[in-house]
Amino acid sequence: LSTEAIIFFFSAFEPPHEEPDWTLVYPELAGLSDEDELELPSGERRGRGYGGSGTALEKFDKMLEEGEITPDLFNKLGQGLNRLSETAEKLNDISGAAVATNKYSESMVKAAETVDKHTENYVSSTEELKSSVNRLSESYDKTANLIYESGTNYQRLAESFTHIEDGSKSYNKNLETLNKNLSALNAVYELQLQISNEHLKRAEDTYSGLAQMMEDLKASAESSSRYKEEVTKLSENLSELNTIYGNMLAAMNIMRK
Repeated sequence: LSTEAIIFFFSAFEPPHEEPDWTLVYPELAGLSDEDELELPSGERRGRGYGGSGTALEKFDKMLEEGEITPDLFNKLGQGLNRLSETAEKLNDISGAAVATNKYSESMVKAAETVDKHTENYVSSTEELKSSVNRLSESYDKTANLIYESGTNYQRLAESFTHIEDGSKSYNKNLETLNKNLSALNAVYELQLQISNEHLKRAEDTYSGLAQMMEDLKASAESSSRYKEEVTKLSENLSELNTIYGNMLAAMNIMRK
């Protein structure tokens, strides 16, 4: 596209194409403008080309005889005219291209003005871009510092994780030891519970024996009380019996005298 634009730009400065004199080939076009030629009927064109006086035809026939013009020559002439017509159409296209080139030149001028405006905008945009780049560079520096600090913090965090992992290992070991101690303590507790149950059973048996002993002691105390009463009565009876026996002895002594 850039190459075509350059070609059209330089084509605008070329001299305009000269139209060929078609009256040399078509004498009936002499004195006619382009508009008259388009409006003129074909019959009238023939009349103008071959009409008039009869001398013109005679001169034309004589010219054909003297020039040895044959039908083949007319065929070649027709082919040449066809080619010339095609060339004329191409020339018309070229003239249209010239018009388009002029328009393109105007467009190029406007484009140049637009480019100037864009250049000014580009300069201002460049300055803004420089300031933005400086800001972005500062942001990159800050980001780099933050990344460095983040890396340091990450390293510290990794070390903390290592310490935590070591602490977790020691905690797991202590937990295993505690579980073992709890298992041993549970075994001791179960053994102590069994011993306590046996002692409790023995204490219950002992308490039952003590209760029976207390009942026996109570019965013995009652028996002792009764025995004491009987002994007291026996003592009283013996005292009375001794008194009676003393009286009998005294009476017997008196009777002996």
